[in-house]
Amino acid sequence: MFPVADPPRAGSEDTGKDSRRSTFRAVPALDVSNPKATSAPIDLSDDDEIRKEYQPSCFDKFVDYILCRGDVAKRTYETQPVSIFGLFKYAKAFDHFLLFIGVICAIISGVSQPVLTILAGRVTNALLIYAPHTKQFRNKATENVYIFLGIGIFVTITNYIQYMCFQLCCSRIMAQMRHRYVYSVLRQNAGWFDKNHSGTIATKLNDSMERICEGIGDKLGVLLRGVAMLIASIVVAYIYEWRLACMMLGVAPACVGCMFLMARQMTATTVKELGGVEKAGSIAEESLMGVRTVQAFNGQEEMVERYQVELNKGRKYAIWKGFWSGLYGGLFFFWLFAFQGCGFLYGAYLLKVGIIGSPGDVFIIVMAMLLVPKIDPYSKKGRFLDRVIGRVKFENVHFRYPTRKDAKILNGLNLTIEPGTSVALVGHSGCGKSTSVGLLTRLYEPEAGNVMIDGIDVRELNIDYLRNVIGIVQQEPILFNDTIHNNLLLENPSVTREKMIEVCKMANAHDFIEKMPKGYDTLIGDGGVQLFGGQKQRVAIARTLIRDPKILLLDEATSALDAQSESVVQSALNNASKGRTTIMIAHRLSTIREADKIVFFEKGVIVEAGNHEELVHLGGRYYDLVKAQAFKPDSDPSPSNDEIEEEIDLGPSPSGFHSRQSSFTSSIRSRLSGAEAFRRGTLGADSFGGVRSSARADAENAAFAEQEARVMAQDGKISAGYMDIFKNAHGNYTVMFLGFVTGLIRGLELTAFALLFGWVFEGLQFLNVDNGKMMHRMAMAVIAYGCSGFGCFVSQFLSSVFFAIVSENLALRFRVMSFRNLLYQDASFFDNPAHAPGKLITRLATDAPNCKTVVDSRMLQVLYAASAIIANIVIAFIYCWHLAILGTALIILLGVTMCGLAYKISLLNIKQIQDDEAGRIAIEIIENVKTIQLLTRCEHFFDHYEKSSKSQKRSELKKGFIEAINYTITQSFMYYMMCFCFALGIRLIYQGNKPSQDVFQANIAMLLTAMGVMNSAQYFPEFVKAKTAAGLLFNVIYRKPRTGDLLEGSRPEVRGNILFEDVKFSYPQRPHQPIMKGLQWTAQRGQTVALVGPSGSGKKYLYRNARKIL
Repeated sequence: MFPVADPPRAGSEDTGKDSRRSTFRAVPALDVSNPKATSAPIDLSDDDEIRKEYQPSCFDKFVDYILCRGDVAKRTYETQPVSIFGLFKYAKAFDHFLLFIGVICAIISGVSQPVLTILAGRVTNALLIYAPHTKQFRNKATENVYIFLGIGIFVTITNYIQYMCFQLCCSRIMAQMRHRYVYSVLRQNAGWFDKNHSGTIATKLNDSMERICEGIGDKLGVLLRGVAMLIASIVVAYIYEWRLACMMLGVAPACVGCMFLMARQMTATTVKELGGVEKAGSIAEESLMGVRTVQAFNGQEEMVERYQVELNKGRKYAIWKGFWSGLYGGLFFFWLFAFQGCGFLYGAYLLKVGIIGSPGDVFIIVMAMLLVPKIDPYSKKGRFLDRVIGRVKFENVHFRYPTRKDAKILNGLNLTIEPGTSVALVGHSGCGKSTSVGLLTRLYEPEAGNVMIDGIDVRELNIDYLRNVIGIVQQEPILFNDTIHNNLLLENPSVTREKMIEVCKMANAHDFIEKMPKGYDTLIGDGGVQLFGGQKQRVAIARTLIRDPKILLLDEATSALDAQSESVVQSALNNASKGRTTIMIAHRLSTIREADKIVFFEKGVIVEAGNHEELVHLGGRYYDLVKAQAFKPDSDPSPSNDEIEEEIDLGPSPSGFHSRQSSFTSSIRSRLSGAEAFRRGTLGADSFGGVRSSARADAENAAFAEQEARVMAQDGKISAGYMDIFKNAHGNYTVMFLGFVTGLIRGLELTAFALLFGWVFEGLQFLNVDNGKMMHRMAMAVIAYGCSGFGCFVSQFLSSVFFAIVSENLALRFRVMSFRNLLYQDASFFDNPAHAPGKLITRLATDAPNCKTVVDSRMLQVLYAASAIIANIVIAFIYCWHLAILGTALIILLGVTMCGLAYKISLLNIKQIQDDEAGRIAIEIIENVKTIQLLTRCEHFFDHYEKSSKSQKRSELKKGFIEAINYTITQSFMYYMMCFCFALGIRLIYQGNKPSQDVFQANIAMLLTAMGVMNSAQYFPEFVKAKTAAGLLFNVIYRKPRTGDLLEGSRPEVRGNILFEDVKFSYPQRPHQPIMKGLQWTAQRGQTVALVGPSGSGKKYLYRNARKIL
């Protein structure tokens, strides 16, 4: 059976499916190897039965509650979720074989972990029971060392086989799923595609498939290994002594409780923090998108102050995150120390009374119960709909702008827009038309009521996803500093040049593009400065049409066009609106006559609704508006954009600079939301937990470093690094010093473990010699464990709070410094392609958080590890320098190997992402499937996709080999470490060079050193990223504008006389195209001067230079 996502039904609404689970419905299987051979086509048609609601399984609910996702556990699903076994229905016989072998190896690998503690206990018995210089000691100890080596080799093999089997099985199954999915899509009729939009189909092919891959790939093997380890650990502990095992089992609920409470507090605090950060991001976006307007009105300091106020709100909550992290993280380790100490004491008592036979059994039981598998769940905030039908509904919506509480914009708006219909919103300025669009795209939140898409409140949807399913054509479009071709590709990267030309012809843009110097490959500058207003509008319309959005918003989309262009483009827009939900905002009634419904707004409510003929016949407000426009000339008074002079480009109009409308228009025009960029930067940097690097994350990090290095090379004037971060931390040095001190103290946790293990080992040596002294030493050990746990709790709590304060203070300072300096830069700075507003917003959002690496929780983790590594190596050298040298050499070898493999994997990841030809072809097929069907070329495209997939499979297999080696080394290293160190230690003991206690102490110290290295290695890529970010950040902070400091210079009395004397000028980006050639011009006080001339004659330069913008 082949599961295919349920297609949408006409008139149905999504009942709240969780996006993190892919739901499928069984249909007949398809033989992909011979698609024509199947007699039963895949049934993707709709059925009319009433959909049932399904509850998550008890296991799913349990996991959701454990992970603090109670809201997810309560949701229902309109289709039954597929079980984990259902995902393997695509597996062939060889895949089942691979899966079977992988499961067996995962279980063996998991069981081997408690076996490691058994062997360590056996060696401990040999050290404690037998005389050091006897052959019996040497034979028993050496026997266990050989077992160490044998099991280490065996586990190495099983780990490698486990990883490769799951990875290869996943790759083969996903290839089958993708092939069947693409072939099934190619077979569907046009009616099916009217209900299943191409964007949704592509999302299921990419995002949903990737999530399924995560569930059945190597992570499944790691999960099975962890479960096997947990069960085997409990079984081993209970077999050796159930009483001690029961007592040690109490550590689990205590530690899980700490993590549960920490997760709840961190989640709640993060939500509050993001409120301030998102507001700051919107202010930054508004300012940078309209930077020339800000400069024209000297509003830099006002915007900086607003920006800083909002950031400061988020900073307070971010510091609270450090507080909760330190509190519950410290309690976690306190309970760990306390239970381990009590376990050793109780074990010694059971040993004394003869219930436990040998001292090594105490180590086996205690350490087996501390083996807890690591659960690393992934989730995204916000929902993703499996499909978008396109029904938009405003239900009793009330809204007023935060800055104008006295003016209510929407007053109980009720409006339903059916899928595939076009609705025009008409009314006087300020009646709520644009506000409705802002609420739909979640630029604002309603004061009351609901705004829904397909029955789902937009507040429940992932913001990026929401804005991706809505296409917007604004009156004032924003283009990016790139070629016309690449600007058009932003909406559909897979579009062909022919299709692009066709769309541009539809938008009446092709002719003027062809007349440009390089045609579609012409660079249009920051914001499209090389184009006239009407030209930019037509490119923006073409770009939106290329994307094929599910919901189309047209806000005066043709108002900037001349009469002839408007007629052609309006016809194209009418055609493009068919089959999708279209919302039009217009003042020219001629553009909305063909709309299915016209809605007249007044004072935030709908007063009239119907089509054009119905409203005219009604004779109401719409009729009055029609009569008023009937007396205007047919053509718009605005001149043709291809012929008149260029406009003064200052962004939003001055009157709107301080209004909510300027914020709205500047925000909605940007595909990259500044608030969202800030949100991603904050979340990525402020996580007070471990950093887990996935293959895709590694590739993205590497791509980030490569891209930003190129930007630095372009700016290339300042070489900044870690020291610049610390130099600019004035006012925080005391707190930073306290954080470093407490962090170094907290890092002694592993050292305390090593010393306390040695203390316990020494105490157990008194067994049958002086049991009273043994119990006294164990009681002292419990006190020492308790004190160490308390010290760990206090130091972790303080260090976490101190570093949270420092990191948030510096992030705030760096963001404000860079934002202020950006607002004071001259126009030539923004003409540079590397300084386009979108890029600056992203850099402003990400560079400061990335720099925080050296002063936040990630530095704290490295401090912990560094302190433990140094202290444990010193202890090892003090007790047994022979073992210390051997262990250090092995750890260095491990570090070099891990770095080399990580680098190789990152290169393969980048190459795989860049060479994903199969993915590109799949998207092209889905986006153009109707054309492919009309050309009867389905088999040709499917064969092309299959051939490209083979190359992708080879790339995945090659990367899988390297990843398997990396996984195997990290999972098997401890066996070899213990084997070699114990072998050398036994030899030293047997020859009388060192006592057994010193060897045991040094060995434990080196093992914990290796753990510290492996725990800290994952943070090193973050520090490389931080250095790159610091260079970018301080290049912005230290840069001086070419026009000089706007706050410096003389301030003479201005009389109003203007003189340009022998002025020569060319733009820095076009030095060989002079604009001014010795200009001589004077404007006397009180005169009104009009500047006229053809495009490029220098009119805009005169205006900007007079305001010192250039």
